[in-house]
Amino acid sequence: MSTLRITYDGPALTSHEMEVRQLAPALHAIGDLLEHANRVLSGADSRISVSVKGSFKTGSFGIDLVLLQGWVRGVVDMFNTREAVAILGLLSMLGLSGKDAGKGLIGVIKWLRGRTITQVVRSDSHAKLIVDEDELEIELQVLYLLMDIETRRALDGVIREPLSRNGVDLFASGTDSTIEVTVAHSESCWFAAPDATEQTISESESEERLQLVAVVFKDDNKWRFSDGASAFYAAILDEFFLSRVDKDEERFGKNDIFRVLIKRRHYLDASGVLRQEISILEVIEHTPAARQIRLPLA
Repeated sequence: MSTLRITYDGPALTSHEMEVRQLAPALHAIGDLLEHANRVLSGADSRISVSVKGSFKTGSFGIDLVLLQGWVRGVVDMFNTREAVAILGLLSMLGLSGKDAGKGLIGVIKWLRGRTITQVVRSDSHAKLIVDEDELEIELQVLYLLMDIETRRALDGVIREPLSRNGVDLFASGTDSTIEVTVAHSESCWFAAPDATEQTISESESEERLQLVAVVFKDDNKWRFSDGASAFYAAILDEFFLSRVDKDEERFGKNDIFRVLIKRRHYLDASGVLRQEISILEVIEHTPAARQIRLPLA
């Protein structure tokens, strides 16, 4: 079991009050942040429970969070030393508490200052972030948190959104006796969650024979083919073949057979749904469909 104190400070909080409409989303985001980070670092079977205690100081509103980590597949004693170490490690990786909090996720985002990472060099346990001529070495787990869109969205709700309110100027985190991390209002814009991006799962190229189902004359040049098992749209990327089509040098019709070099890419879209993208890299051979009745002519 471990206690984390998060404090919001500013002129609007001098009476120790934060509107429920502001407090509730912040509390929800804190819970989401800890749960998503725990999933990234400890796996899908790991769970972390969060209970809240009010903590009040002059000119601020504080939230004491009592954290208890547990596992779905077994009951763990709340005083288990390994569990306590895991929770402290989680807070340190997030940059919320601990002696190395400055090298956690929050510290990395403050170091980036909204700049784009140009290169990431990974080793077995560490990663080096390169931004132009600046470099920062971090633990590999912090990189995983930096890349996890759900963790970043939750952190946005913990820091940027509350600090966007008038009169809320500071986010602070640490223990009940020590402030170890602060984010000022002017720094909060750096914590905006990035847009989710596609993630390629696999790519493959192969030579296949496809049957033409339909031609679609649009800018994306996606024609409908069948591989004998299913029909699908595929983008034609063979510029030489497309040029022959434009010049009316290539005649084709339904059920024609194409021998092609095809590329199939499986990817997760921005919402996490698995999709497939199919492209025709080269049309190797085109055979018109038989349009006559075959007879045993002598």
